[in-house]
Amino acid sequence: MKHPLLVASLVALFLGIVSQTWCSDGFFLNPQLSHRPIEFPTPQAGDLMAAQAEGLQIIFTSHVQYPSVVSPRLRDLTPETTRPRIEQLLATTTWFSGKLGTEAEVAYSPTGVGGTIPPIIGNTLTDASARMFRIGLTGAEGSLRYGVTFRHAGQGFLLSPDRASREIWSEWKTEWITFRHAVGQTWNNVEGEVTRSRLEQTYGQVGLFLSKPLWPELSVTYSRNSLNSMFEPIGVVPQRSSNHTIEGAVTLQRPGWDLRVASSYILASDLLRSNADSNIRAQSLSVILRPVNQLTITPVLAYRQEFQLWSGVRMDNPTASLALSYQQSPQLLFSAVGNYSSSRSSDGLLHNEHLKWRGALDWSLHSSTRWVTKIGFEGGYNRVTNRVARPADTEDISGLIRFGIVAR
Repeated sequence: MKHPLLVASLVALFLGIVSQTWCSDGFFLNPQLSHRPIEFPTPQAGDLMAAQAEGLQIIFTSHVQYPSVVSPRLRDLTPETTRPRIEQLLATTTWFSGKLGTEAEVAYSPTGVGGTIPPIIGNTLTDASARMFRIGLTGAEGSLRYGVTFRHAGQGFLLSPDRASREIWSEWKTEWITFRHAVGQTWNNVEGEVTRSRLEQTYGQVGLFLSKPLWPELSVTYSRNSLNSMFEPIGVVPQRSSNHTIEGAVTLQRPGWDLRVASSYILASDLLRSNADSNIRAQSLSVILRPVNQLTITPVLAYRQEFQLWSGVRMDNPTASLALSYQQSPQLLFSAVGNYSSSRSSDGLLHNEHLKWRGALDWSLHSSTRWVTKIGFEGGYNRVTNRVARPADTEDISGLIRFGIVAR
């Protein structure tokens, strides 16, 4: 191995270690509609193994991002000009002809939810809670792929704040059989505040996937996770639970539509309460329809049933949603999403219904070589009906009009 390459690789790793923040895989990639399983690591556009030559790459980007928790009330949204930005520095190295690579990513929200740093040009002060760090290693040898990842984000970071995770994963793949395995741990309260409890979750996942061209994709996944709370302050109830989940799914993809049917069974145990077990069954049917290139329709039906062995109570949760996206041209885009969900218990103590709808129209009125004039219309409806306690009903109707001139 050449000495300059070794030094470059160590620099990429050191960038992440000294900054103590990380951005999870794919935060800055445009999400695509897909029925591919997401429980395990999958190749991404920036996969280190795509590089076939040894080298170092450093990328700096700055984006305007939406908060990770968006209010259902449109009038609570802030204009794009005042939304926080994400500043990201990514360094990647590869060696052994692309068979091994490392990644280090540092991201920062100068005006994130922490809001402790005024946006003054030349201000070099940093707020540790508004930073995020990610570091990872990916390798490949024949049919085997493997990797190690670590992520850490403070409370003030804009995307997935106050959360840390670490994971080891592997994937073995032949022509039409894929076996995947992952073990890891996630936790919140990363800064260790004594006034807040920390929830740590340890998990393990094993999956078998069968896929051949033009055939339905079959998958069977087993996962086990345990939840444990630490340094609980006075008045906070400790938590300790364990869950076993097995899921089977069939996915069929065609040029004009995708179909996925999944069924899962979960055995949940509260380890702090003897015999406090629950059986959970869930089924889902989702379809992605593309009748024309400009139109995408996504209906989803799901049903979840939980039976508490310790109380004899059954909980039923049906859900239905419909999403629509239509882009007539680069200048005109329309999208809408509606969702209905219900929660009902057999003892009659719980019976809630939630209905929400949201639509948006983005129209570019005029464009030139230097700027684009845009106008947007958004409307939303949100209603929560409590059929046990009627005074607890809530309803909200809101609308928003945006007008802006954006430089190219």
